[in-house]
Amino acid sequence: MSSSSRSIGHAAKTLTLTRRTVVASAAATLLGACSPDTPSRATEGRVAVPGGSVAWRRYGDGPRMPLLMIHGGPGFPSDYMEGFGALGDERPVFMWDQLGCGRSDRPADVSLWTLERFVAELDAVREALASGSVHVLGHSWGSTLLMEWLVTTRPANVASVIFAGPCLSVPRYNADARELVATLSPESQAAIAEAERSGDYQSAAFQAAYNGEFMGRYVSRTPNWATLDVIQRVGAGMNPAIYGLMWGPSDLECTGTLKEFDRTPELASLTLPVLFHAGEFDETRPETAREHAALAPNAEFVMIPNSGHLTMIDAPDAANRAIREFLARVEIA
Repeated sequence: MSSSSRSIGHAAKTLTLTRRTVVASAAATLLGACSPDTPSRATEGRVAVPGGSVAWRRYGDGPRMPLLMIHGGPGFPSDYMEGFGALGDERPVFMWDQLGCGRSDRPADVSLWTLERFVAELDAVREALASGSVHVLGHSWGSTLLMEWLVTTRPANVASVIFAGPCLSVPRYNADARELVATLSPESQAAIAEAERSGDYQSAAFQAAYNGEFMGRYVSRTPNWATLDVIQRVGAGMNPAIYGLMWGPSDLECTGTLKEFDRTPELASLTLPVLFHAGEFDETRPETAREHAALAPNAEFVMIPNSGHLTMIDAPDAANRAIREFLARVEIA
């Protein structure tokens, strides 16, 4: 449900920045070397999780507190987030492919595709890779999973969280998607309506409307983004069974098991520092992210200009700069 992952995978399926502020430099002086809780120096490996094992990788070996990243989906791998790996010059940045996609195991047991099991997976990955103090970023469906983990497990030693292209209320996402569809050409709106009526999401008209116009406006505004090698890898590593069960046949409306998910009432209980991070033209609308940030007592919002949902592809320097500056403020406080 990462809207992003949902989106990037759906399209692919048919188909550094080291600006350091004075604050950041001060934080480096105060923090010194990496916490002893920082995991092995290996750059990749596997972690046992409920249902199988998952493949992880580490970007960089900077001295600051680790950052654990949760990719979108569900059912799409983490390749598209590689642009965030530039943050590794300051700290270890860990990513993994969730069970069922990418380089990780692909069990056939559909009973594994539940929010509760993914929470247990996140717990296992965090314990293996960054059991001490850690920052955690969730993008799209990853933000859904991150929020559920925070609310249901109350993990210790989480210094801050970043909700990037967030989906913390699926009913709100569905409503926002309707508004975005209404901005498309009459031909695209008609094609989408027909696909939803008939259930045929493979028609040429729907593909042109969704993978063409909608995604070009609200997912990635980079020309020919769907032909990028990283997006091709996402398409090759995606698992449509997970996406279809948990989200549904189309990114434009969740009809799967996540359709009632809404943790916005619990935002008031998050007392740790929180960054809401969204593209100017994000399909998880920046207006919604801003409203959700206002519900958390220690949250802030940043909009990445000239970007859709995939800020790390459309505007990697700006997206990374916003994250760097937020983490520096947290670590200096």
